[in-house]
Amino acid sequence: MKPFYFIILLSLFITSCENKPENTPAKKEINNYSFEIQNLSDDEYPDNPDIGFRTNNYNYNYFESGIIYKTDSTYTIAFYSVNGDSILLNNINLKEYIPTIPSQLKKDKYISYLALVNQEWNRNQVRFNPNEFHSNNNNFVRIDLARNCLNSYLWEIIVYAEEAGKQLPTTHGWFNFPKELYAQLFEEVNQIPFQEYSAALEYWKDPESKEIDLSILRTVIDSQQISFTDLSDHMYPLKKARAKKFKEIIYPTQFKTMRDLQNDSTLFATFTIPGFYNRKDPRTTELGRIYKLVDIQLNKVVSLINQDTLYEIKLIFTDEAQKRITQLIIGGVQLSDFPILTTEDANSGWKNSMGFSNHTFYETYSVHESCKTEKNPYYAYLADENGKWLDSHTIGIDGPIFHFTDEERKNLHLWLLSFERHAFVGHYTITLQ
Repeated sequence: MKPFYFIILLSLFITSCENKPENTPAKKEINNYSFEIQNLSDDEYPDNPDIGFRTNNYNYNYFESGIIYKTDSTYTIAFYSVNGDSILLNNINLKEYIPTIPSQLKKDKYISYLALVNQEWNRNQVRFNPNEFHSNNNNFVRIDLARNCLNSYLWEIIVYAEEAGKQLPTTHGWFNFPKELYAQLFEEVNQIPFQEYSAALEYWKDPESKEIDLSILRTVIDSQQISFTDLSDHMYPLKKARAKKFKEIIYPTQFKTMRDLQNDSTLFATFTIPGFYNRKDPRTTELGRIYKLVDIQLNKVVSLINQDTLYEIKLIFTDEAQKRITQLIIGGVQLSDFPILTTEDANSGWKNSMGFSNHTFYETYSVHESCKTEKNPYYAYLADENGKWLDSHTIGIDGPIFHFTDEERKNLHLWLLSFERHAFVGHYTITLQ
């Protein structure tokens, strides 16, 4: 069935349901939520990292509106353009987009709170390939649906076309996810009232700094100190996202190494409403905290979320004056998941954001569905010398990238992504036995 015929039939079906008497079941089974879609020109979004990395016929004024409707346990989202084009994402699981507290984490109120906050305030952009969407515009080869990192309701759609053998953005729209539907989905996946956490998910609030009880997350079965080399005195590869986002580094205006970024003077473009980078609103950092790596500990653990045997890496940093101790704990990871790459291809390494049971920044829809938040053992957070949680947004670190460089998987590379992933701010090689 062609997409536009499907839309016509869908409209007739919805209309027939809505015209039924109030006491008929169909009225309750179908929920429809409409929304407007905002377009941004280059004048409105001058710091767009896609400028120079998009199609030549990029459309600045493509989208008009959309509708979300429910059928059984899934949802379909239809996007409409000003020229009559349509895009359909059929029968998708919207619940997996919603911040979720795994059952094991509900034993600790503080970790539960941090899990929801970090899941909501980190980007999750999901890629739909040609067999996973419908459109009457045959030029479209990929659709990305993103829950951006500003609040519960600010979402984006990015459309890609092929040009010169590459898939490049060809239009981009911003929309508000329906509040009523968001609250409904949140309560379905968490079994708690949305009002309990709405204040922190709708507006950013600095969480309290408390000690993290790691015994909620895992049991350590083996531990070892490991040797490492700090390679932060080198420059990182300016490829892929790091090439696009290089212009979002405000200060230093010139630098030659990652070490040059490891100070509290480093500034980045802020991500602002409705979801774009803004150099006029510089984001301060505390990257001086990671100036010197002094120790790495590797723990073999059993996850209490999914019972798998996994690994945890704890890094200890100090600033140049040796006055601030900062811990970076990354756990619930499987070393065999990390790819084998050259350092020049580090941008393609295994990556994730800071938080608990997070979906990663970018993933395909199939991966999004296979890595359920409820059973995701991953965690990454910063802490002071006493193990008290520190806000990664304030410090300016968004998460790790891992990869090996050898077939024997003995030389593990860890790169640290800066605030909003504009740059790499640290690179370390870890020697495994």
